[in-house]
Amino acid sequence: MLNYNAQDFMTLISNITGCRFCHFRDDERVLEEYERTQCLIPQLQPMMRKEELLSVCSSLEKRTFYRILDSFGIGILIFSFMDDKWISSPFIRKEWNRDNMERILASAAMKASMLPSLELYYTSLPLLSSTRMMKLIMAIINSYSPMEEEYDFVPLEEGMALEKRKNQSLDLNADYSFIYRRYDMENRFLRVVKEGNIDELDTSIKDMVDFSQNSDSTLFTGLYRKNISSGMSVLRTLARKAAEDAGVSVITIDIITQRAVQKIDSEMRQSEIIRITKEMIRELTEEVRKENILLKGISPSISRCINHIRLHYAENITLSDLCSISSMSKASLTRRFQKETGTTVFTYIRNARCHHAVALLEEGVLTIKEIAGYVGYPDYNYFSKVFRSYAGVSPVEYRKEHLNRNGR
Repeated sequence: MLNYNAQDFMTLISNITGCRFCHFRDDERVLEEYERTQCLIPQLQPMMRKEELLSVCSSLEKRTFYRILDSFGIGILIFSFMDDKWISSPFIRKEWNRDNMERILASAAMKASMLPSLELYYTSLPLLSSTRMMKLIMAIINSYSPMEEEYDFVPLEEGMALEKRKNQSLDLNADYSFIYRRYDMENRFLRVVKEGNIDELDTSIKDMVDFSQNSDSTLFTGLYRKNISSGMSVLRTLARKAAEDAGVSVITIDIITQRAVQKIDSEMRQSEIIRITKEMIRELTEEVRKENILLKGISPSISRCINHIRLHYAENITLSDLCSISSMSKASLTRRFQKETGTTVFTYIRNARCHHAVALLEEGVLTIKEIAGYVGYPDYNYFSKVFRSYAGVSPVEYRKEHLNRNGR
């Protein structure tokens, strides 16, 4: 049996579980330091604030593990042993999911500019199983106290969620029709964007905005209703996903999205937030329309090749790769590709790369040398030559002309 020393115990459980721990008795400065170093967004991570930690620690049951999750699914583990309260550093149970995190920020009416900081914070945390952590800690506890009984497990967030479900159970039946209507409208909106249907787009967006603002449903959980900017964020997320599914380049989608987000982050008027969102969705839908026109009349085998080029344009795509994808010989593929697209395979690859380069040049963030490498041309001089054959001007000239046209 080991002799208990708080520092040794802390080092042991931290090293074995892969998650740092701190211990607390009476010194509240420990909790102040924990909040300062571990909590990124206090509004969405209340369990990491000093007051909440103090409240939980003051009412801990003996031989009990408490796991608390914040709005992002980030967890902490709290338990007591030998008169000390032990608090883990934050850990995650799932990989980063941008769309989910954006919805969470939107529902809390927080700016999208928080997303990069949140991603950096989230991905720096260890991916751990709380069940495995508790088993490891229990084994360590038994090495200090062999007669110690097995600890109970209390997932605080699940208990609270269960209570909420009980309180709301009487309201559910009345809201089923609302749920069906909402999903029907969202699916119609996704279809309109995926089809590149500009004619129906304004009506579809208007229906969703009107429905969200006029609904009395108790299940309209804030994504649309509490704050119009939250509702617009949901629409932007749906539109991005629909455009990606329709084959629009993720770079094009990201550039259009970031341009809109930058405008929205400095905008307080709801009418402008709605206008900017509509503008962004219209741009994405227009990109889908262009893609659909390009693929009209294309056979499935050539379509597979085109999709491969679009996804892997920056890689070294060979004719053999495309033959394998299309199940065709080199001669048949070359002849059929040119007949259906009006251009050769390698010209199509060049155009795909240069199309992305144009978007990046207009964005103005990366250097031209960085853009060259990003789109698949490690040799800057060769990239400049290829780009000139595509656009009629060099990358430097194109960027300069774009800046002049836009008064920048």
